[in-house]
Amino acid sequence: MTDTTRIVVLGGGYGGVQAAKLLNAKLGKRRDIEITLIDKNPFQTLMTELHEVACGRVEPESVLITYRKIFGVTRVAVVADRIRTIDFPARKLISDAAS
Repeated sequence: MTDTTRIVVLGGGYGGVQAAKLLNAKLGKRRDIEITLIDKNPFQTLMTELHEVACGRVEPESVLITYRKIFGVTRVAVVADRIRTIDFPARKLISDAAS
């Protein structure tokens, strides 16, 4: 039995989404690797489009993209949670939902 390597990306902004997508492209076929993205929201906000909402041209929901849509056909698992601290020696995340 092989050990599973777990890769966690904290934050689903532009950088976090890009990192998770690249990791999935490079490592997604390996069954011994799990990739998880953790963000406090189940969606990404398109910050470059917020002015459209402010001007009333579009509804607020139109600048939100769910992580399910972004990662639907990948092996990236998405968890909606807020990480409070990281215990590096124990290799453990402390969050609102899990400790």
